[in-house]
Amino acid sequence: MPTTGRHYSFGRQTSSRSEGDNQLYPNLTGMDIEMSNLEEDRALLQKWKPIFDQFDQDHDGAIPLGELASLLRRADSTIPASVINEIVWMADRDRNGVLDFREFMTLVRTHDLGVLYPKLNMMMRTAAYVVVPRGERTNVVKSGLEEYKCCPPPVLMPLLSLIELGVFIYYAIEMGEVGPNGPVPFKSPLIYDPYKRYEAWRFLSYMLIHAGFIHIGTNILVQVVLGIPLEMVHSWWRVLIIYVAGVIAGSLGTSVLDPTVYLAGASGGVYALLLAHLASLILNWKEMEFAIWRLLFIVILVVVDVGTAIYYRYVENVDTKVGYAAHLAGAIAGLLVGVNVLRNLQVERWEKVAWWICFTVYVALMAAAIAINFLWDVHFPPPR
Repeated sequence: MPTTGRHYSFGRQTSSRSEGDNQLYPNLTGMDIEMSNLEEDRALLQKWKPIFDQFDQDHDGAIPLGELASLLRRADSTIPASVINEIVWMADRDRNGVLDFREFMTLVRTHDLGVLYPKLNMMMRTAAYVVVPRGERTNVVKSGLEEYKCCPPPVLMPLLSLIELGVFIYYAIEMGEVGPNGPVPFKSPLIYDPYKRYEAWRFLSYMLIHAGFIHIGTNILVQVVLGIPLEMVHSWWRVLIIYVAGVIAGSLGTSVLDPTVYLAGASGGVYALLLAHLASLILNWKEMEFAIWRLLFIVILVVVDVGTAIYYRYVENVDTKVGYAAHLAGAIAGLLVGVNVLRNLQVERWEKVAWWICFTVYVALMAAAIAINFLWDVHFPPPR
């Protein structure tokens, strides 16, 4: 952990405890924390030592109080900050501003906390293994850690998924059937129809239409898995910008590369979320844990999808009904827009250059696609 954490002034904060807090939580002021013989329970040592090591990033055998309290507040926002601060302060027996391993073990073994004991144990595990960049785990004075909030919980991706599911159920009832791969409501005013490009809302609204329960199920599952972590770290509005940018890029890219193809589904937005994770890696490579494995995972997914598209289209000459152009365009938008809107923990000079390059390329590509749709009439089927 950064040495700055050693100099953080962390005192008892009992004055902010409300009367309601005192009724709900134990009297920590009178709590007597006894140092125990750690050899008595080797199982506890094996359980908690890896968690202690997760907090102790610089492996000097101590955890700054301010950082630990901040991480615990992130792990459970239902316990007042004053209570957490007091718990951590009481555990620091020698009042040196850090917890060594013996003090840490005393803290996690202290049943005097009453109803807080199981909660504190769970908070420890959650805070230790939460997937955030290491740069966010610095002293609370210098970090943006408190900007990460689980309360209110991330709702953007669940809300969008519920809307998409609702539209899918509506058309399944209207058409009287539903299957794994269809039917597709081609007459819907929401689907992207290459013969009705003048109805501009279709370039966005097609994300609400899905072809069968496999299509809707896969998209919802992937966008929730990819979107919720981004929303927790980067805020819902940034994720929404990336998602919408991917959806619009997907339809514009399809209109240019496959001008006669109908388009349904949120895959453009889903691929934008996937490459937004790559953008976050690029911006925060030094601060991100397991960065190389994350990068490898993303690269494998992209290579498999692109390889499948090339194989079926140019080798087998098979129409899979999959909008690979939308996937590609959405992914590019996710990367370019992600670099521009996602949080950058430590801005370096080259990243400022990358920001302008991504911004310029994105604007140029979008302008070109829009211009082609307006000016190159012979490239598209006649309107109906």
